[in-house]
Amino acid sequence: MDINTNKSYKWKFVRFGGVTQVQLTSGEELLHLRELDLKLWTALSMPVNGIFFDGETAKLIDTDNDGHIKPEELLNAVDWICSNIKNPELLLEEGDSVPLEEFKNRDLASSAKILLENIKKGDKKEITLEDVYAQKKFFTEHILTVSAELSEDSTDEEKMHKILEAIIASGSYNSNDISSDAEKIINTFYEQVKPFLKWNDDLQKDGVLPLSQEQTEKALEALKPVEEKIDDFFIRCKLAKYEPKAKASLCADGENFKSLITESLSGNNGFLASLPLASIDEEKPLPLTEGINPAWIAKIKIFIDNTVTPLLGNLTVLSENNWNVIKEKLSAYSLWQKSKPQFEVSKLGVEYLKEIIRPEQKSSLFSFIEKKLYIEAERSKISDLEKLVLYRRNIFRLLNNFITFTDFYEGKGAVFQAGILYFDSRSADLCFYLTEDARHASLDPITGSFLVYCDIKRKGETKKLLAMFTNGSGNTIIAGRNGIFYDREGNDWDATVTRVIINPISLKEAFFLPYRKLSAMIEGQIAKRAADADKKSEEKLGQTAAAVASADKAGTLENPIMPKKLDLGTIALVGTAIGGISALVSGILQALFGLGFWLPAGIIGLLLLISGPSVILAGIKLRKRSIGPVLEANGWAINTQLKINIPFGGSMTKLKLIPSGSRLIGRDPFADKKTGKKWLIAIAVIIIISAIGWLVLHAVFKMNIKDFFTVISKLLKK
Repeated sequence: MDINTNKSYKWKFVRFGGVTQVQLTSGEELLHLRELDLKLWTALSMPVNGIFFDGETAKLIDTDNDGHIKPEELLNAVDWICSNIKNPELLLEEGDSVPLEEFKNRDLASSAKILLENIKKGDKKEITLEDVYAQKKFFTEHILTVSAELSEDSTDEEKMHKILEAIIASGSYNSNDISSDAEKIINTFYEQVKPFLKWNDDLQKDGVLPLSQEQTEKALEALKPVEEKIDDFFIRCKLAKYEPKAKASLCADGENFKSLITESLSGNNGFLASLPLASIDEEKPLPLTEGINPAWIAKIKIFIDNTVTPLLGNLTVLSENNWNVIKEKLSAYSLWQKSKPQFEVSKLGVEYLKEIIRPEQKSSLFSFIEKKLYIEAERSKISDLEKLVLYRRNIFRLLNNFITFTDFYEGKGAVFQAGILYFDSRSADLCFYLTEDARHASLDPITGSFLVYCDIKRKGETKKLLAMFTNGSGNTIIAGRNGIFYDREGNDWDATVTRVIINPISLKEAFFLPYRKLSAMIEGQIAKRAADADKKSEEKLGQTAAAVASADKAGTLENPIMPKKLDLGTIALVGTAIGGISALVSGILQALFGLGFWLPAGIIGLLLLISGPSVILAGIKLRKRSIGPVLEANGWAINTQLKINIPFGGSMTKLKLIPSGSRLIGRDPFADKKTGKKWLIAIAVIIIISAIGWLVLHAVFKMNIKDFFTVISKLLKK
């Protein structure tokens, strides 16, 4: 790989979300890309499939067709486009149009002008991808083939054009010398026409046509099906003369016909057709009117009408001499037929061919061939024009998703982002289609992110999706819940959560996590004790019911269950517990009130003491979040830490937000009763009274807050 690590060029760098990357902002930088150290590239390999990038452009860049774009291939693509346009700044602009004045390559510029003329846009000063595809469609509709498919309904001129196109398609011609190539093709065409015309002229030689051409053709066609069978008949007759005893075996006897007794016979019977044409005898002529094998009567009738009668007159029998005369008269025409040149021009009319090879007609042939050669020359260049326009439109976007991830960090939509998942009152922009790569199982957990795996379905199609949640809370995200996913084309998919990898989502969630755990623990303990109490109550009710059912109807319970008396020990135990809690609370309050004006700082310190460890641990994990492992599992080669820090993560997962200026209309008739407000008022009143009481006691009796709660505890014990 040719990488020039010349340090003289001054690159610009930018930080996104804590990640330092090179920033590409000018066409000049594209000319110096080979000087950029590979260690500064964000990615080193990108899959061609599974990304939201023009597939045709990706295939053009992936020159070794291994399914991945690598640095050398990308640099070669940049070098190619920069060598074919005058101003590389054009690559930084959106759009696919290339002004004709920007073409550096003269041949491509000429091809672009010709293309615009062909599609009736000769007045335009730029070429677009739409123009290229219009020309490609024309080329597709005018593909030349080496075999000329000539229809019987076509005119001679249409057939000739097809033949010339086949000659063009079968040859290898130099697009730089079209006139010379056209001359060669005309000569090739003449080399086919002239032998055919000479062959046609041979028909007029003496002895070739015993009848008119049409009658001779019919006579020969009628002869061919019966020629072998008639020869067979005369040979059998000669054998009968040669060996009279063999006559019976040369004919069909009774034994031959026994097998036909049970068959349904017709003129197409194979066995009948294999029997001699007529009965065999020494020097016997072939009867033409009677005694003919039924399987051959129809063909012999055609032979008589089209061959025998026109050549020899009306005959009732055909002698061997007459048979040889017929074959002799038709042999010259048969040989002439077999010598026909095997060229497609033979399908054209003779008179038309004689006219077209006249010298004054050569210019029209030359014009047609030259036009076709011109089209074929442009066909070979259309791919370069398409490549030029595709690179002009897409190459800079690819650079911003390969060398640098500017599109991702600027929120423009990276090529690996699949779409947006709406779920649990939020939208997740970090969504990835999952490949079947087993590396997801080992790489995904080390992202340090809260990952939600989903099955998405649409019109019978199913895909796997991974969403990365980077804001909000994860308490309600569990497997089985549903959402909706919008892909990059705006199509909606039904999404169902299948698996969740839990990691911190936000600092806010981490701050309240200890209180949620405490609340959950208390709720659990209360629920457990309530369940135990309910169970004991049911057991007592069961015992009472059993005792009542077993008692004598007239009597009373032998051992009636007496209500329990209030146990003083229990009261003392409750008092001791309250005293302990009071002592704890008093200690905390004394420490806080003892701070004086530093009381707010003390409260903040208490909160930090409780929530601090959780927030610190979450902060460490949140700073390490990265999308790199997910991309690696999808076939990328990531060359840096693609961190998702806290501010950037907040922008990647958006929470619900009521628009500013909105207002609530009416009152909720089903709202929960606001008992909490009354409790807060009651607690506030108690705190105020307690504070006033303590201040009075402190002023009069010099009592501190610890003594105050000690007195309260003793009173409760008594």
